[in-house]
Amino acid sequence: MTQMRTIESVPFAKELAEALATPGTDPMRVAEDFFGLADLFKENTRLARAATDPARSVADKQGLASSAFGSHVTAATLSVVNAIVADHWRHPADVADTLEVLGILGVLNAAGAEGALEQVREELFQVRYFLAHHREVRVRLSDTSKGDAHERGDVASKLFAEHVSTWTMRLVRRAVGRSNHGRLLHNLRRYAQWAATMQDRLFVTVATATPMSEAQVARLRSILSKRFGTDVDLAISIDPEVVGGFRLRAGMTAIDASLASRISAARDAIAS
Repeated sequence: MTQMRTIESVPFAKELAEALATPGTDPMRVAEDFFGLADLFKENTRLARAATDPARSVADKQGLASSAFGSHVTAATLSVVNAIVADHWRHPADVADTLEVLGILGVLNAAGAEGALEQVREELFQVRYFLAHHREVRVRLSDTSKGDAHERGDVASKLFAEHVSTWTMRLVRRAVGRSNHGRLLHNLRRYAQWAATMQDRLFVTVATATPMSEAQVARLRSILSKRFGTDVDLAISIDPEVVGGFRLRAGMTAIDASLASRISAARDAIAS
């Protein structure tokens, strides 16, 4: 398996990496396990409360997990679940979100095991770029009144399945199923960020009013690589509201060098 960086900021990512390192473990099977468990915990709030009940012993909660679904998931999956239920949870609903994230990381690890993580990262960029510039499609995929997660996922498959890998399509379907208004682009960006991090690359989003030339993109990438001391992935989108200049986000760093922000600042100065 290709060596990939563990995303330390994601809860239980370390435990997942250790489980996937077990010889014979299929990361895609583990990913599907976590997706199934995420859906189960989301639908069965009683199970979620029981598995996170602070009044129950760790052994009791682990026994519950084993009896409830231990025969339906891999040993690698169950080892991570045991760590999850042993932790302290303020909100039982958070468990489903954690399981979902681990499923996403499982898919990325599956792609990485086949040397395809860079391909998946680029495909996520492309899908996100398309959706960012086709509002009608984005709304159709995000609007829960237009169908359940499976139905909206089928719409996404019809749009993208012929153009992206199996791994990327699985991620897109999960993003669609777990997204509501305004969250689809956020989720796809987050998946691409994780893919970049797993390859020790920095994910940077850039919004400009007009398309950048290849020379401008190359220069910006070079500048950012020198500033942050690492390879950089650029996700560039067109936003007419920027007017001129650009808006940039790299991790916790945000730079607003847009004409729109300067106009707004000037108006505030005049008003004061």
